[in-house]
Amino acid sequence: MYRINKILKAYNCLPLYLFILFVFNILLLFLPLTKVFGFEFSAANSILLVLLSGFYSISLIKKIKKEVIKREVFPKLVWTMIISFVFIPAIISISHSVLTSFCSFLDGVEFYSVITVPSVIIGLSLGFISVFVTEKYPRIFFVLLFLLILLIPLLEFYFNPQVYFYNPIFGYFPGTIYDEGISLSLKLILYRISNLLFFGGIIFFIYDKVLSAKNRLKAVILACIFLIAVLFEYFSPSFGLATTFGKLKNDLSKRAESKHFVIYYPPTLNNNLVKAITIYHEYYYSELKRFFGFDYPGKIHSYLFLNANQKKNLFGSANADVAKPWLSSVFITYRDYESTLKHEIAHCYSSVFGSGIFKVAAGLNPSLIEGVAVAADPVYDGNTIDFMASLAFNNGYKVNISELFSGANFFTQTSSLSYIYAGSFCRYLISEFGIDKFKKFYNSGNFEKVYSFPLKREEGRYYSYLKQLDVTDKKDEANYYFGTKSIFYKVCPRFVASSLESAWNEYYKNNFTGAEKIFREILKTTNNYSAVIGYAECLSKENKYNGAIDFLLKNINQFKGSAYYYSMELKLGDLYAESNNFDKADSIYNEVSIQKPDYTYYYLSNLRRSLITDDSLIITYLKGSDFDRYAVLKKINEAGYNYYSFPVMITLSNFYEEGYDLFLNQFGKNFDVTDFAGSYAMFKLSNYMLQNLDFARARKTAALALRYKGDFNYNEIIKANYLKADWFYKNQGDVLRNTSITTLP
Repeated sequence: MYRINKILKAYNCLPLYLFILFVFNILLLFLPLTKVFGFEFSAANSILLVLLSGFYSISLIKKIKKEVIKREVFPKLVWTMIISFVFIPAIISISHSVLTSFCSFLDGVEFYSVITVPSVIIGLSLGFISVFVTEKYPRIFFVLLFLLILLIPLLEFYFNPQVYFYNPIFGYFPGTIYDEGISLSLKLILYRISNLLFFGGIIFFIYDKVLSAKNRLKAVILACIFLIAVLFEYFSPSFGLATTFGKLKNDLSKRAESKHFVIYYPPTLNNNLVKAITIYHEYYYSELKRFFGFDYPGKIHSYLFLNANQKKNLFGSANADVAKPWLSSVFITYRDYESTLKHEIAHCYSSVFGSGIFKVAAGLNPSLIEGVAVAADPVYDGNTIDFMASLAFNNGYKVNISELFSGANFFTQTSSLSYIYAGSFCRYLISEFGIDKFKKFYNSGNFEKVYSFPLKREEGRYYSYLKQLDVTDKKDEANYYFGTKSIFYKVCPRFVASSLESAWNEYYKNNFTGAEKIFREILKTTNNYSAVIGYAECLSKENKYNGAIDFLLKNINQFKGSAYYYSMELKLGDLYAESNNFDKADSIYNEVSIQKPDYTYYYLSNLRRSLITDDSLIITYLKGSDFDRYAVLKKINEAGYNYYSFPVMITLSNFYEEGYDLFLNQFGKNFDVTDFAGSYAMFKLSNYMLQNLDFARARKTAALALRYKGDFNYNEIIKANYLKADWFYKNQGDVLRNTSITTLP
């Protein structure tokens, strides 16, 4: 025992610290995201190394003060520690990657060098400061200082709009919503360089003063350090390291204020669109008021970003729309106002009966937080939420409700499944037992206390409810929506996402050879769908149709039963059509139409079938530009309407910013709705009319969609669409009269 203690205490307990570091990194190899030599691995080690190097430096300095270690020996021991701390994690991860598979050695080295390596200097510096401030309790002070620095992102998250963070201890956190794509940026490199200069400077200035500094000199040094840190934090928004509401409003410099909302948006959005979006806000408010049973206290602030890039730079999450209920604020890309806005506003509404400083569900339960918002906005990709839950349950995609509503199980499966089951079950509880009981459950998190019976009992009754909806003949639709992997089960998600971005950038620059090379490299790591499609696209752009077809045929069966299979089928049909094998193309399109994984695939496949004509319009449609496609669609609607083409025409018209009246001039004939295609076309057209403030025609067109009776799911959707158009028609005047549009100073 004595010998073990002697070994552990040797070199200032360095063997003990190295042992902790070794065990920690072995454990990281068994966790989904940190087992890869990349971003998460580097950030996790950065946090630990700050701690270990801080404690190590405190012990060293205390020995110096006792003159056990001479000044000339101290630097050697520090360098020994730095080298040991830096190399052990890297060696473990790289060795593991060699034995298994590398994602990207270069990416790993870049992240490790920028994020992890500086953490040793930062830890040493914090240790020096701790001894400098208090000789009696340096370790306690160090822990407090460590926690204080870690607390800064929490304060930024709570008081600022942002969900991304720069911090000396872990370097960079890209956002509370997981976006796979992340690469080393110049901003992060410069930030870590500034960390090294600041904390390295602290070591330099304090080292010589540890033994001799008088109290007055100590106070001056500490005051300077504190002042520099405060000034850096204050100016961090100017450097792009933080986003305040003031900075956000500089970019979203136009404001529309209605009865219940203050909407901030980019000045490039046209006024008619802003008016339509404002009316949508007030419409969603009226529905949520009816659902929750009360008026929201005060106004909700809505921030609309121009695109994903602006949202990522200012907010931190490029692809996900987010609400901060405690700030009565929602943050979305403006194009998402029809799909996600109501959901995010519902989060603000639920804050009224939420708990804690974030005003959300008790225990930060994600199933309750997201479940209540989905229940309040019960439409998922054009389907009712109960239909989606029944679709999953009756086609083999089952989730244990008891487990879903406990712990972090919400994140361990495909996100669509978690959202849908959580939302459907919350809506079921509200329907069965009322909103007031649910509010108590949301606030307390104690199901049995609120409902007087265990969750397990109601779970069984809920499953019976899903069974009775009997959505059992839609396996393809179920595969499309639920046949994806949770992020925890993907291979090298960060590397793949970054490489895909590079590959598609090359593709859109018409560098098909360069893109093809990157796609091929990705496919050596994982059978990623986007890489498969991208590789086939490159071959087709190089007129290697047979090669592209053979490649897809070789790979398509790997995706059978997944969400990606149907897109690959459609692409395969396109390749056959482009190579003039129209019979084979028509056969594949027909198969996709029969499978009908969702509405979009149904009308796209049938549109393509209708373009396989004697004059081969399908070739012009597939090979031409968007302008050529639009011309083809206009042509096929001259003699009679092709209802399958309407959704695509609306999309292209918006893309080209075609005048609304000019677009409508194409439809001089009466609409005849006798089937799903006609009904769905009217459904999409009515929404397009609402966007353009044509409320009377939108209501009339929405009524035309009701002439076709489909299944219970579709009927609910088009009925809700008519009620929305009717509300717009009756209330738009009042909304716009109470809305003021201004430019922020």
